[in-house]
Amino acid sequence: MLPEHINIPAAWLGADLANKSDIWHYKLQDEEIGELITAANKFCASGEELGKINPQNFVLDKFAFRLSELQEELRTGIGFKLISGLPVDQLTPEIYSTVFCGLGSFLGKARSQNAAGHLLGHVRDTGASAKDPSVRIYQTSARQTFHTDRSDVVGLLCIREAKEGGDSLLASSVTAFNEVMKKSPSLAEELMRPVAYDRRGEIPTGQKPYMTIPVVNWYKGKLTCIYQREYIISAQRYEDAPKLTKSQIEAFDLFDEVLNDDKINLKMRLRPGDMQFVYNHSLFHDRTGFVDWPEPEKTRHLLRLWISLPGDRELPPTFSQAYGNLDVGDRGGVVTKETILHAPLDA
Repeated sequence: MLPEHINIPAAWLGADLANKSDIWHYKLQDEEIGELITAANKFCASGEELGKINPQNFVLDKFAFRLSELQEELRTGIGFKLISGLPVDQLTPEIYSTVFCGLGSFLGKARSQNAAGHLLGHVRDTGASAKDPSVRIYQTSARQTFHTDRSDVVGLLCIREAKEGGDSLLASSVTAFNEVMKKSPSLAEELMRPVAYDRRGEIPTGQKPYMTIPVVNWYKGKLTCIYQREYIISAQRYEDAPKLTKSQIEAFDLFDEVLNDDKINLKMRLRPGDMQFVYNHSLFHDRTGFVDWPEPEKTRHLLRLWISLPGDRELPPTFSQAYGNLDVGDRGGVVTKETILHAPLDA
């Protein structure tokens, strides 16, 4: 039975957290930075492929305990953390990429982020159009809107920020659903009906070019959401995809209205060296549109990880369309018959 109001640590208000950054922001200490860079240098000297990094070949001592705490905070706490202070401007791409991937390996298993098999993603404007249904929105400079990724956790490392805009937005999907339930129980129910999502051309073997999953799922006592409205809209181009009803559109409109309320969401600016980790099952993330620098060497650039968490919640069976294998600790990502897993330093 779905409760009328879900009260868990992840059901927060952005207005409440805005002045409590000590809860969600951690600044790396000098000795921790040194430990991370030392581990990266040793890993790089070994000649091992970056896609095979793990806690055994990226050895941490003191900072490993903080990452264990972060695992639990993502699963059962407020669902996100900002870690700042990595001096990316003083490091080579090989070293800061290794630090990021090595740190991520302590949280869980890296997952492929596209059909090319990239375990390490590069988020930047490629000049593609957000209106092109074959393009994923992170490859543009457009506003993304609140969404989830196909993994338990998404991690970002900021290398360079945009000239204007490109701010990060987070919102609790639990809080947003609580608000919709309060405003209109009938529309809240519409959010729990299956809806088609466009795969944007990245189609696993034997699957349709779209998935059909409810935005809001109540499964084994937990509320788990999956959402990307642009992909819901573009999935309507497929003749056999279930068509959106007027009530579903009204429900999405109300959901988006709630999520875009400044009292609900939390806005932050990722600066070079900032690492942000977000739990996809109880939070949505977004990015404002941005204007980039004209010089290619200064353009906005973030690295991204998709991570499968050990000891995490079970997901509804219907999530297999998005996550493939649903085994805890080994699920999520984009895999097609052409996928070859690797972690490119530049893409």
